[in-house]
Amino acid sequence: MPVELLVFPPAYCVVGAYRLLTDSSLYTPIWRRSRKTLQRALLISLPLAVASLPLTRLYVHFVLSRSPFSPSDIHSANVLGVSPVQYTTWMLVLGQVSFFVEWMLKRELRKSRDEVYEATVRSRGKAADFWQPYTEEWRVPPIDRAKRAGEKQAWYSQLSSPLVRMVLLKVLLTPLSFVPGLSLCVLSAIRSLTLGRSLHRSYFAAKKMTPFQVELFVTEREIGYRMFGFVASLMERIPLVGLVFSISNRIGAAMWAHDLEKRQHAFSSGSLKPTKVYASKTAALAERQRAADIPEEVVRGPGGFPLEKGPVRIEKDGEEVGVPAGGPPALPPKK
Repeated sequence: MPVELLVFPPAYCVVGAYRLLTDSSLYTPIWRRSRKTLQRALLISLPLAVASLPLTRLYVHFVLSRSPFSPSDIHSANVLGVSPVQYTTWMLVLGQVSFFVEWMLKRELRKSRDEVYEATVRSRGKAADFWQPYTEEWRVPPIDRAKRAGEKQAWYSQLSSPLVRMVLLKVLLTPLSFVPGLSLCVLSAIRSLTLGRSLHRSYFAAKKMTPFQVELFVTEREIGYRMFGFVASLMERIPLVGLVFSISNRIGAAMWAHDLEKRQHAFSSGSLKPTKVYASKTAALAERQRAADIPEEVVRGPGGFPLEKGPVRIEKDGEEVGVPAGGPPALPPKK
């Protein structure tokens, strides 16, 4: 892959899908392994979908008729030429079928995803020492921002879990289904960063990166990981077909990892020099407030912008960690 694609990571999703569909050495073992289980899953899911259709239609009518976002007359409404009720009903039913098929194919899918990633890496013909230790590409890296991201990572992982995604899609985001695809875009945006970094779990392991190096690496490329994860999540959310994309996205992730590593080599060899400097927007705004001769008590008080940013947490001994120097901002005087 040309390194120029690094400026637009979602392109790797498209290239990964194309390679899976055209490379018989990749799709033939997957088909042989999954064919019988897939046929059995589709035969079982068909009567389940027929039984679920009327119940799902009643649920969609109930939710959309009470949603403040839906048109006043949901039965005759058409958005982009599509009935919101019919679209939402069929998407939920197909989502249920897809969820059941994915559950039946769980072992085969897990093995296929790992297999295509490793096969893509092997196809590059690189030795094990190609994956070198982490090299910093920024002159002033966003260390504090990466630390804050690491503290929130456990919460992000829970938010992107299959159970939470199912609840979000089938319950909380159903009222947004008056516009076809809107709920899928919202869910994909929520999941984008976590999915993007999870697809590079093997890449981080190959480089033997520490947890903080992973956080720093992802923080410096957050926009790219969000773009890649958003497109990958959208493709995987397509009912049934998304199962194929969940495999091809691993191919795209491996191609992206290979190009990222070539860029790491350029920095470690000195052919590229670190130039990027992280500038905190919080600190920059506080500096502009000082330059405008805004009183310090206004800057630090309620309504003012914090001079230092970071979560405040209480340790087991009761000590507060993360409180800005000088203590919390003063409350305004009572009138």
